[in-house]
Amino acid sequence: METLTVDGQNIVASEITGSNLEEILLNLMDHPSTSGRIIKRIFLNGEPYTEDVPHAALEVPRGTIGTLMLDTLTMEDMGLNFLKTGPAYVETLLEALTKIVEAFRLGDEQEANEYFLNFLEALHLLMTLLEQTRYALGLWQGSDDENNSNLNEYLESLAELLTSVLSLQEQKDWIYLADVLEYEFQDSLRRLAAILPALCRSGH
Repeated sequence: METLTVDGQNIVASEITGSNLEEILLNLMDHPSTSGRIIKRIFLNGEPYTEDVPHAALEVPRGTIGTLMLDTLTMEDMGLNFLKTGPAYVETLLEALTKIVEAFRLGDEQEANEYFLNFLEALHLLMTLLEQTRYALGLWQGSDDENNSNLNEYLESLAELLTSVLSLQEQKDWIYLADVLEYEFQDSLRRLAAILPALCRSGH
């Protein structure tokens, strides 16, 4: 590896150990230049790099890396960016939910359940990002804050709704499940999309 830069700052490549790209990135995140920051973009040998599958970076040997450039974000910036883009992410979940409901109502249980599993994984990712954002922006404190209280109440109601939905899936009550997803879950997601911008204002 000839050149290694983080946010335009040159890093001595020999200081960062690792036999492949994933190991290099993990070790690089312990470097003082990236303290308290997360990776936003990666440029490998002058080209944007993204993983097509998890841990694909393991298959990129160190010897094939000529230049490695990273753009990073502070945790606070990441959180604010998430709150701004979160409503659009929720919209994609709502679109997916519509397809799931249609599949259950048409009796295509296998396809519907596959869609639903992907939906739950995406929802879990959204909730994980939301938790990280609240921590990064200090939104756990001040429970008397109206926006924070609204979110706490929302998360409790979402947990109850998820429990109900998973129970219906286990019972294979597909029509009732479709009704709950269409009329209750969609409303729940729309409520979240309205809460996120308010949290963004609280985080400033």
